[in-house]
Amino acid sequence: MQSEPLLQLKNISVHYGGVHALDGVNMDVHEGEFIALMGPNGAGKSTVLKAIFGIAPLHDGHIIWRGEKVIPAPHKMARKGIAFVPQGRRVFQSLTVEENLEIGGIIVQDKEERHARKHEVMEFFPVLKKKRNMKSGALSGGEQQMVALARGLMIDPKVLLLDEPSLGLAPKIVKEMFEKIREINEVKHTAIVVVEHNIKSILEIVHTACVLDKGKIAMGGEANAVAESDILEKVFLGKA
Repeated sequence: MQSEPLLQLKNISVHYGGVHALDGVNMDVHEGEFIALMGPNGAGKSTVLKAIFGIAPLHDGHIIWRGEKVIPAPHKMARKGIAFVPQGRRVFQSLTVEENLEIGGIIVQDKEERHARKHEVMEFFPVLKKKRNMKSGALSGGEQQMVALARGLMIDPKVLLLDEPSLGLAPKIVKEMFEKIREINEVKHTAIVVVEHNIKSILEIVHTACVLDKGKIAMGGEANAVAESDILEKVFLGKA
């Protein structure tokens, strides 16, 4: 019997002016689950992540964490164990790798605990450990994305929200990035919800997938079932 979901989206809607970015979306995230959100531009994928984290205000519906309704706000969701890594490799470029990680762990009050987490994250990303004293702006694009990912892990999240982690990266670096994300899911048993345009590659490593179209979920299920269906062709060609 499957356990209760860690996180639930119940009939959530998000409006930007007259635009219905999300319209009655339902989704469950269980502990250790790895979910891909896919769909064409404007389908509402990134808005799902922003709604969970409290960046996109809800027009309707509820976010439920461990069985209780919450009013999402970034600081509250981080304290509950949800980390959000936005698209675009948003690192503090004038700060070192280590200083970026310190900022990621700012809500961890205990200094020894914060130091321990920083050490654990560095071990997880050997390339960052070697370059811990370098300014983040001097790193390659792939390394900056690693910093953003590592910074998200500083709160030891139960749920990790990733928005287009492969955006703008070379194919070889994309492969390495996906391997690292899969490792986080398998080794740390972190639930991951990822928005990703690199559909073929992401479907090979996730457990389940949700396909969005015009703010609604057009299909959700096991990754294999989604890959074998014609839903992706339909939504990307506007036939759904």
